[in-house]
Amino acid sequence: MSIKVIELFAGVGGFRLGLEGPLGNNKDTGFKVVWSNQWEPGSSKQWASKIYTENFGQEGHDGTDIHNFTKTVKEIHKIPQADILVGGFPC
Repeated sequence: MSIKVIELFAGVGGFRLGLEGPLGNNKDTGFKVVWSNQWEPGSSKQWASKIYTENFGQEGHDGTDIHNFTKTVKEIHKIPQADILVGGFPC
């Protein structure tokens, strides 16, 4: 059974790589990122989010402003349950 992780301010996936191991790793590290978010304020191009989804896929990833899904309880409940919340420092 893996520990479920939510990764906020995910960048290109540094926490995910540290927890799940390198891309293509088939070894169970005991961690599984179930949801992530990356958005760059004031930027018309979301390069970090694009790289994140190219490496890990779109499923379970939100590339919009964190405020879009934390305004109401209904929106917050769309985020899956997790055991650990990790977050990178916003730039």
